[in-house]
Amino acid sequence: MTFENTKGGVVAAMHLLAWALLGFVLVFYQPLSWGVSLPAVFWVKQILNFALLVALFYFNARYLVPRYLLKNRILVFILWVIALAALMLIVSKLADQQLEVRRHMERIMPRPRHHGGPKPRHMIDGILLMTTLLVIGVSTSMAVIQRWQADARLRDSVEKQNITSELALLKAQINPHFFFNTLNNIYALSYTNVEESREATLTLSRMMRYLLYETQHDHGPLSREFEFIDDYIELMKLRVQSSSNVHYTRDEAIPDYPIAPMLLLPFIENAFKHGMNAAQESEIRIHAGLSNGALNLHVKNHIFPVQNVAGAESGGIGLSNTRRRLDLLYPEKHRLEIHTDESANTYTVDLTINLI
Repeated sequence: MTFENTKGGVVAAMHLLAWALLGFVLVFYQPLSWGVSLPAVFWVKQILNFALLVALFYFNARYLVPRYLLKNRILVFILWVIALAALMLIVSKLADQQLEVRRHMERIMPRPRHHGGPKPRHMIDGILLMTTLLVIGVSTSMAVIQRWQADARLRDSVEKQNITSELALLKAQINPHFFFNTLNNIYALSYTNVEESREATLTLSRMMRYLLYETQHDHGPLSREFEFIDDYIELMKLRVQSSSNVHYTRDEAIPDYPIAPMLLLPFIENAFKHGMNAAQESEIRIHAGLSNGALNLHVKNHIFPVQNVAGAESGGIGLSNTRRRLDLLYPEKHRLEIHTDESANTYTVDLTINLI
């Protein structure tokens, strides 16, 4: 049994309970007649009124409110309500006359006589009128609330679909972007050290396996994400002149908290792209750790201009997409601080994500 079916059953049960209570009050709960045997025509009229109120309730909720009130045709809706209330009173009055309810009731409970003739009878049944308006009011409120809830569910569904589609597009953009830069790095390495380029190719194949088979899910183990980052950094160390320029530390024991794949790499990739220069001294510092269920990533690198060579990336797709993914996946659960020190030519990223 699905949640929607269960929810529908609960709503139906609540309707039945509410009508059972109202029916008991209208048909059986008559304090003024306690100890008195009422005629059958009285019960017939009460059951008729109850049936009309039920029909009025659902006619208003299913037809009048959606067709007029929710389409801002308020005047027409009010006229319908007045007409239905009047119709209810007329039908009740006709039932009184046809069934001769008043005559049968006066046999059992005679009306008190007043000096100067009988007291004029009320032309309008005030209790029935108030009951009718109450039923219409409850019906209107229920229909409006249900419409609001349905609209809210629809908005949530559309928003989730949009987020899912946008995330899929962002992931599709990030992965080719990563492969493009990495293959360029291995190509450049093959001119200087064939053996290391072979090792780099094996490392890349392991990384590709991760991208192809483990990033298709919305979340994956944090430990696997760090294994991927370890491989990436080792791959990039082969490219720089001295691996001592790259200082990478992280917690040894990484719990398997779920995390969206490929969220951390763009910041590290950006550091290697802008922070390494063959002609000048440079340094990259990367540290990752966890504290009370929060992942902390610190990346700091020097800034060097990127040469506009053929095939170079432009537009910063990786970082901009990662910012967007963070906003979509971890709203109110992440903090991203980026600081550029122009005097020291350094670029610092501090990212915190609450994973629990």
